[in-house]
Amino acid sequence: MTAVESSEQDERQYEARTLPNGLSVLLISDPATEKASAAIDVRVGHLSDPDAVPGLAHFLEHMLFLGTSKFPDENEYNSYLNQHAGSSNAFTDMESTNFYFDVGAEYLSGALDRFSQFFISPLFNQSATDREMNAVDSEHNKNLQNDQWRFFQLSKKLCRSDHPFSKFGSGNLETLQDMPKKAGIDLREALLSFHERYYSANIMKLAVLGKESIPELGEMVETYFSPIPNKEIMPPTFPGTPFGKAELAKRIHVVPVKEMRSVELSFPMREIESLYMEKPARYISHLIGHEGKGSILELLRQKGWANDLAAGENQSCSDWSSFAVSVDLTDEGLEMVDEVVEIIFAYIALLRQSGPQEWVHDETATVAAMSFRFLSKRQPIDYVCSLAGCMQLYPEEHILSGPYKIWEYGPGNIDRLMSYITVQNMVMTVVSKTFEGATDKTEPWYGTEYSEQTISVGQIDRWTKASNESELVGGALSFPERNDMIASDFSIRDTDEGIPKDEPRLLIDTSTCRCWYKPDNVFNMPKVNIMALLQSPMATESPESSVLASLWVQILNEHATEFTYLAAMASLHCSFSNAGKGIEIHVSGYNHKVSHLVSRILDAVVCLADRLDGNLFDRIKDKVEKQYMHFFFAQPYQHAFYGGDLCLEVSKWTIQDKMEALSSISMADVLAFSRRLLNRFRLELLVHGNASKEEALAIAGLFVDKLSPTAPFEATLPSLRVVQLEKGSIYIHRFPEFNEDDTNSCLQSIYQVGPTNLKENAALAFLHHLIKEPAFNELRTNEQLGYIVHT
Repeated sequence: MTAVESSEQDERQYEARTLPNGLSVLLISDPATEKASAAIDVRVGHLSDPDAVPGLAHFLEHMLFLGTSKFPDENEYNSYLNQHAGSSNAFTDMESTNFYFDVGAEYLSGALDRFSQFFISPLFNQSATDREMNAVDSEHNKNLQNDQWRFFQLSKKLCRSDHPFSKFGSGNLETLQDMPKKAGIDLREALLSFHERYYSANIMKLAVLGKESIPELGEMVETYFSPIPNKEIMPPTFPGTPFGKAELAKRIHVVPVKEMRSVELSFPMREIESLYMEKPARYISHLIGHEGKGSILELLRQKGWANDLAAGENQSCSDWSSFAVSVDLTDEGLEMVDEVVEIIFAYIALLRQSGPQEWVHDETATVAAMSFRFLSKRQPIDYVCSLAGCMQLYPEEHILSGPYKIWEYGPGNIDRLMSYITVQNMVMTVVSKTFEGATDKTEPWYGTEYSEQTISVGQIDRWTKASNESELVGGALSFPERNDMIASDFSIRDTDEGIPKDEPRLLIDTSTCRCWYKPDNVFNMPKVNIMALLQSPMATESPESSVLASLWVQILNEHATEFTYLAAMASLHCSFSNAGKGIEIHVSGYNHKVSHLVSRILDAVVCLADRLDGNLFDRIKDKVEKQYMHFFFAQPYQHAFYGGDLCLEVSKWTIQDKMEALSSISMADVLAFSRRLLNRFRLELLVHGNASKEEALAIAGLFVDKLSPTAPFEATLPSLRVVQLEKGSIYIHRFPEFNEDDTNSCLQSIYQVGPTNLKENAALAFLHHLIKEPAFNELRTNEQLGYIVHT
């Protein structure tokens, strides 16, 4: 039994132990929980698939839900969970397969009994095997038009063909039915063999959370999980990098499904899981990915070449990892993509010349320690799922803290990881619809069209010599500013005993402002949530006004980036959105510096029209247009939801109408919209968390003083309304799938109930609970009518 480091705010009890059969267990006692939960992470994934049966690990994950020797009914596990307010899921990754569930806290024992049998005596009935292949095939077909799945499989195609990373992990009817049949392989026997070989207690990690005491949880776990056999195997390993010299210094052009333009630079490197005490990759991603003054992104935006940038590890395995820098390009940025890459390497050269900076490490380590100290409680099912995976990566004492804290400053390992970030060790992927008809290769599983070429010696030399002092960069790159948003005061405000715990109080009620106040007298965290609504009809009164509001919000977001990125690094988060009743501003995080952030946001709001220039307007307009176009390539079920909303909701505009409105909007229109919006609106404000009544009033005062709203005409304020359907009538809205290449369809049935009260809402929630599992079992498992079944 090992002491597990936990957050000082965490009142749950933890204990790590190992059962006699070698199964590592984390027990979590939470007497206050309403849901119990458990997860097992098995250290085998699709990299271990036999070559003759791609997708076998994923298929086995599906099959374990469909009956065991002790509970042979295929639906027993899910039925039990559903009867007791529970749910379940699983996923297969490259090196792990994770199974998890939650259930009403009183029913953990029965759930563990059924769950444990997955790993002791699964049946793999022939009838279920034949049928569940269709579910795996449906899951794969669902992803065929998903660019992220397509790009992931393409990266596997581009690596060494003899490395397990090259495998196709999803599986489909071809790999699970046709290929085994041709090779004379009995699929059920292959499942039994895979389970027998890899499903060993000593490479499994179990996390269990319940209301019971640690001894009681331990007794349950001993009873149900000790029979899992220990085959005393080593976790599968995959030594060597998937990318050798022949696969590197490559330029790949890819045709996407969606209308998108991007460039990604990927650098394979050593494994980084063992470096968790120092987290050198986090140091590098923080600097390359920062968005404030002196950043790569700031310079690319100034030149009109990029909208967004992200940097960090994009693959992390036990034997290797990969670091990537991804840039969302504009049309001009696509044309100047070589210069975009040169700017990235100029910043990398700056980091090399300057060497590791301890003050940067200190800032990131301080924020990481704060994040762990004041972790918010997660839902039990998400928590145990994550912890079971963490148990594979961290020693027992750091299962909870390992993903968060940075214990040591390691300049040597920072330099070592930086040594991998070179042109010679890079795969450069450029994505654009403009490559249609200009590629010569096709990835076999998803049909992604691409071309591949070796980066020229001259280009390698140019990027290798990239410099901050070059004419292209002009000395514009630098380290980020020191972060003045990091909190240091974590004191908890005293709360009046008379303040109710479950409802806010109205502190201000005028024609221009209503301020609601709800102190945190439950969780005792030094955090605050501020939700502000600039209530105005201008955000939704027409397709044009809706588009103008979207443009305004995105322009505000970019103007604020210079300080919101630093705030986010200090765990102070904000977002701006075009909502049904106006413009919403949300701010959340540590309360110590929140007023400083709110003040800077409001300054950006007031100065938006003065700071807007043609370059930014053109870039944001193009970005919004691409977002609208992306919708046409969303999943069919998302299109069905959209169709239902159009039929029922007032002031819901079609994407086509929005695109037409966008085409004629000018910068002058946005400037006029901004002036009208800020001239007349009503502020609806909620301050919740670690704030006194006086501080809540002060935040309201900031909004009112800086924005100076004029009361709107009451009759013009927007309200959320829906069309009332005629009782006893059936309405059908049919429309073709927007993406002709997507072979999937969707049926959505909506039953209008009308206005409801609290009691009726509870009855509807109960009805949903009753029909959720039977609908899923019948439509998906038995009739195989689709992969996604939702009620």
